[in-house]
Amino acid sequence: MKKSKEFKQINMVIILSFITVIALAFTGYAEDQVQTEDQIDLKEIVVTASRTKQNIEDTSAMVEIITRKDIDAIGAKTLLEALRVSTGITLNPAMVGAGVSIRGMENRHVLILVDGERLISEGSSSTANVYEWDRINMANVERIEIIRSDASSLYGSDALGGVINVITKKPGKKEFTLSYNPAIYSDYSDTRTDDYYLRYDSGEIGSFAWSISAGRRQTDPLQEPGSSTTTYYGTREFLNLSSSYELSDSMQLGFKADFLDEDMEEQTSVSNMDYFDNSRESYSLELDGSYTYGDYVLRTYFGEQDKQADMYNPLTGVYTAKTNESNRKTWTWEGWNSSPVGLKHLLTTGFELRSETYKGTRVSIGKASNDYSALYAQDEYMASDRLIITPSLRHDNSDKFDSKTTSKLGANYKINENYRLKASIGEGFKAPSLDNMYMYMVHGPFITVNGNPDLKPEESTTYEIAIEGEKGKYSASVSYFINDVKNLITTVNTGAYTYSYENLDKAEINGVETELGRQISTNLSAKITYTYLDAVDGESNERLSDRARHSGTVQLRYDNNKKNGVSVVLWNSWAADYWYVPSDDDPYNKNYNTWNISLNKKWNQNLESYISVDNIFNEKDYDLNIWGSIIRAGFTVKL
Repeated sequence: MKKSKEFKQINMVIILSFITVIALAFTGYAEDQVQTEDQIDLKEIVVTASRTKQNIEDTSAMVEIITRKDIDAIGAKTLLEALRVSTGITLNPAMVGAGVSIRGMENRHVLILVDGERLISEGSSSTANVYEWDRINMANVERIEIIRSDASSLYGSDALGGVINVITKKPGKKEFTLSYNPAIYSDYSDTRTDDYYLRYDSGEIGSFAWSISAGRRQTDPLQEPGSSTTTYYGTREFLNLSSSYELSDSMQLGFKADFLDEDMEEQTSVSNMDYFDNSRESYSLELDGSYTYGDYVLRTYFGEQDKQADMYNPLTGVYTAKTNESNRKTWTWEGWNSSPVGLKHLLTTGFELRSETYKGTRVSIGKASNDYSALYAQDEYMASDRLIITPSLRHDNSDKFDSKTTSKLGANYKINENYRLKASIGEGFKAPSLDNMYMYMVHGPFITVNGNPDLKPEESTTYEIAIEGEKGKYSASVSYFINDVKNLITTVNTGAYTYSYENLDKAEINGVETELGRQISTNLSAKITYTYLDAVDGESNERLSDRARHSGTVQLRYDNNKKNGVSVVLWNSWAADYWYVPSDDDPYNKNYNTWNISLNKKWNQNLESYISVDNIFNEKDYDLNIWGSIIRAGFTVKL
């Protein structure tokens, strides 16, 4: 499919206009004004980029923060929805699960953390992270921190594409919260999603505080006209417990327990339905505090996931096969300490010990295990009043593959009080999962997929240079990045409908990200983002699928900043030259463009409601899982 001439012209006008405005902002065209409190606070504290509390403008990586206010403003009820207006992120909703790509890196190369902890989840190349974007109880989320570059030198395997750290709410003042949020598709009046949420915070009971929350999400199936297949649908239920105990003024003990239960299904043909009965539980104990020479964190956490999948023939009413039964367990011990060394260094050192077991019907040897260990160090070196240099080094060991050492060197130079120059070079890797090494899966009557225990880790080298800043009412950033990836794991046809995993692929990914924000008035702000991405196979030089060469957003936000106020967000998400590869046809380019609006109203300190429309003009593209307009509404009551 070729783009229309008109679309090309519109695209070019947007790009040229955007570049022009950025140039004007950075050359001082904007009036010199003192920033108001209503403007974006660039001094927000982040912890993901360096494992230490750091002002966002001091980081050497490009970091984005999504606050609770941002989540509510766009009516996001899943992690996938919360990322809709983020820079450099491509969302790929699918019939089953979803994909999130940071700067063109694959879904499996994004490390998802909850309060800095890894999730126990599916691990094959095609399923890693696929379901997690809908599994997190967003009503419990306080903020989201995103690193848009490799972070293996601090977080090890899986972070070579970036990190998304979901930070949950801590036990707060005594309060009961109730929330209900339904959604419906405009062209499918009998198809809806319902979100229910309850939370109770105990408030401080001496030195102790705790909270308990529960949620339920019911999703109906979507079915393309003329098709016998449906989306992945059903019920997810959440239960979350969090507590904290102040051992002293400088030491705190925290405990969390999280439970997830899924009863999901999908129809893959007229004669087949798949049923999934999944459960997950996790527990975490953490000690953190400060002392004369620094800050420290020590914690251990355990996770277990059980999955069962059955095939059912709706024509005969007969269960035809059990396709997957599995059990996964992980246990992690980790800790780190940050201490000043002299007047110019902040040294962070840490360790991680992690054991993983996986057993089930798709494990060729019945039960597989892997033990990881790692040591890492980072120095935040204040070379001068304007220059911060951040080298980091991590060494990972495993009993299933050779040890791996990764490093990163970042720098942040303050050109003047308004602008900063950031640069980094780093190494990343992703260890082969137990699924990739020991899988034995029979798909349908013919296709077999075998694991490969001799797989090597996937590796990357990442380069980035960026300039960002603010002047008067304007804020802007431009960044250029290069990702060279090798040893990518792919499936290879070994004959007779049999496939195996091999380290064959390479990828060369580079691009440009730009952002421009303007505080139009005290109540009104605007933001434009644009990403150019060139992602190709390193061997054939052909484009990588499911990536847009051009993408971006246009956002307009209004907030009257009153205690019982109103806020409105209007945004456009668009993509051009999205390279789509169908399973039974030649690949071609697609384009999409959707407008969305969300309105929030605070009636008083105890009642808040919202209504939103996704895809206002009812655009559809079933290949990209764009199903038309979605009308959402909901309320939150606090007592």
